[in-house]
Parts: sequence; C-alpha cells; structure tokens
Amino acid sequence: MKNIISWTQTYGSDRILNMQLLEYDVIGNYLRNKCKYIIFSFHNCPDHIYQESSKILTKLYNKDKLILLKFNDCSYLECYKNIIIKCKELNCTDICQIQDDQHGINSNENTNNLKDLDDIIETYKINYDIKYLHIFGDEGKPKSNLIPINTFKINNVEFYKYDSRDFKKCNMYGWNDGTYIININMIEKLLSTRHMPEDVWRMELFLKQLFDNNRFYRYGTNKVLFKASNLYGRNVNKKKSPEENLFRFFGETNHWNSHIKNLIKDRLT
Repeated sequence: MKNIISWTQTYGSDRILNMQLLEYDVIGNYLRNKCKYIIFSFHNCPDHIYQESSKILTKLYNKDKLILLKFNDCSYLECYKNIIIKCKELNCTDICQIQDDQHGINSNENTNNLKDLDDIIETYKINYDIKYLHIFGDEGKPKSNLIPINTFKINNVEFYKYDSRDFKKCNMYGWNDGTYIININMIEKLLSTRHMPEDVWRMELFLKQLFDNNRFYRYGTNKVLFKASNLYGRNVNKKKSPEENLFRFFGETNHWNSHIKNLIKDRLT
C-alpha cells in the first residue's frame, strides 16, 4: 500500500494567518491526519514566524507525525526536490501538496461526510493506476468538453480519469498547483525536465505546457473539498473582502463569529 506524506509550505513574514486558520480547518486537518507524516516547511521565514507557527502546529498534530523543515536562500524548485528526498528517507511513496493558502471547504455537507475523504484516500492508496489525483475546486468534475476516459464509484465518491491534454479544451490548466496527491517518482521525473524554471509561478506554467501537449493521466472526483484564498502574494484576490473570501471556507463553522472574524480583523485590517 502507498504511504503518503502531506506537505504545506509557507513563505516570508506576512502569512501567519494561514497557520492560525488551521485550527478551524476540519477538512484540511482530516486529510493531513490520514497521511503517514505531516510536513510543514518554512521558506525564507524569520525565526519569530517559525516559532509562532511551531506552537500552533504542535498543538494540532501528533508529534510522531509532524515534521518541521526550514529552507533558506534557495529556490522553490530546490525546496520541492528536498521534500522528495525527505519523502524517500521516510519510506513514503506519494506527496499530498496543500499550499498554505489552500483551505478545506468546511461546509456542513463536507464536515458531515468525512467518510468521503476516507474513500478518496483509501482508494488512492490501493489503486496503483492512480499516480496524480487533483482534489482542488470543481476541476475534477466532467464538463461538456471535458469527458473522462474512465469513471468508477466508491460509495458517494465518483472518480474520473482524464487525459491531461483535454483540459485546455475548456480553458483549464491540465497541471496547476491546486491541492493534489502525486507519486514521488512521477513528480521527481517532472521536476527533472530540462529547462525547468525555479520559481513556483513559472514552474506551474511550464508544467501546464507539458501537460497540455503530452498525455498524462490525471484523476479527479465529484467532491469540492479545497480552494485557495489567495490572501497574499502575486495572485491576491481583490474581488472579495478578506471576510467575504474566508467565509467560503469557514462561514458554516461554529467558530466563524466567535473566533475567525476577529482573526481576520487582527491580521488584515
């Protein structure tokens, strides 16, 4: 059976809110806890961010699973390659990547049906045909011009197998950095492609081109479990206020009014 690590990386000195929100992310934490190890890495983060984050993470996750890493003065590509090395050292076979601004959709529908996440992870673990499973937004669902090669169902979860070249037909990225699980041999080979850029944005575009023009098998499901808040960085969401933005992820939780709205005010206003 496959052994999966989860990996989340944060950056710089301004993104501590993403760590604080983890306390309320039932879906994100449930997925991480289904993995053999839980890795958080800190890319060019000052010591106070590392220390504050460490206090949060050690309260949330089992100390036997949690691994904290620091990466300074290196590229995103180097970070990812170091994670692959670590994954092999831990005798793990697959990586579940969740960027720090990707949160679970903690709707009542999702949190009352955690069995769906069980079925997704357990199916991934035992099905060796699945080497790349995308679980971000509704991008895994069939569209009028995105037709699966194959479909199968486990309880309430439908799984879809796609040819990566078909995503461009509906103006979607065949590869993107949305939440996914991937075989380490596959990602290691991809990252070793000649002329691979070193920063996260150009890497994503490079891999998109690769997936647009070569056949890779990408799996998805009918469940909408993760999206990105884009509160920080190059792709800041300017269409919504921070409160409107994060309501999509946490608005149905019991902590929205009592805790999360205050966190948003403290950090972003």
